[in-house]
Amino acid sequence: MNTGSIVRQLLAIRRHKMNVGYIGLGAMGGALARQIIGKFPLKVLDLNPAVVADFEAKGAVAVATAADMARQCDVVFLCLPRSTDVGHVIFGPGGLVEGLSPGKILIDQTSGVPEQTRSFAHRLAKLDVVLFDAPVSGSMAAAEAGTVSIITSGPQTAFDRCRPVLEAISRHVYRCGDRVGNGQTMKSVNNLMNTGCRFSTLEIVALGRKMGLTLEVMTQAINQTTARNFTSTGMLHAIAERRQATNFGLALQLKDTNQALALGVETSAPMPITTVVRGLLQIGVNTLGPNARLEQMIGLIESQADVRFVASAPAAQAPTERV
Repeated sequence: MNTGSIVRQLLAIRRHKMNVGYIGLGAMGGALARQIIGKFPLKVLDLNPAVVADFEAKGAVAVATAADMARQCDVVFLCLPRSTDVGHVIFGPGGLVEGLSPGKILIDQTSGVPEQTRSFAHRLAKLDVVLFDAPVSGSMAAAEAGTVSIITSGPQTAFDRCRPVLEAISRHVYRCGDRVGNGQTMKSVNNLMNTGCRFSTLEIVALGRKMGLTLEVMTQAINQTTARNFTSTGMLHAIAERRQATNFGLALQLKDTNQALALGVETSAPMPITTVVRGLLQIGVNTLGPNARLEQMIGLIESQADVRFVASAPAAQAPTERV
């Protein structure tokens, strides 16, 4: 497609706003979908009625089934826990495929398995429907502020059609090529780097605390040296201020790491450090339970090192009674 055609297509989209659907309004999906409200007509679907009601109060329209959403929307986003969930929502009973027609577009924001996503795209292409992936990287605060990074891959023409909607979610939109699944691969690479830095930073901070350094001193020093990283600039400050740093599910982080390790097996890439990180995450899930949050690993690392990152305030001493 030439540049003139793309420009005309984008102008047409601006004159006639796309009807957008969003399936999966969890912590991240909900934050992303909220950015669309008021910018494009939005229809939503989620298993949690309270979340759907909240979106309706903000101006979105609830639909009963994925098939209904496919019939009513030009583009549908999915942000679900796993690629198997995406496959079920697309091809299962009452799924999107029952309402899709040629020219419609699905955008998968799930931290999924690239090969599975490519297989979904291949099946949908036979119906003249495009699916491309657009996972996100960044904190929940960034998602809520509209500054999270969206990493896309897939056909250029479909990306150009949907770019205004993607930029309604965040102004930081990047492409990783035409091959569907490349965005999810990049997300896996990013996740592994972030998780490895997180655990190594917390482990070293625990060592520093045992040697008498305060968290405040270490945070300031680390952030002014070559050891500076996302955890040191964000989570360490949150720990010091006794506030929440992230609300991401620990089991989901383990799932993402397992998926990345599987990619290593498929490509014969040795990943010894990632294997250690995966082991720590599995210990966390086994110890803290399947519903634990990633942030609870802070307490587990403190327990393993027998140290507190923030010194507890001394207990108030009871007044001495005079006799």
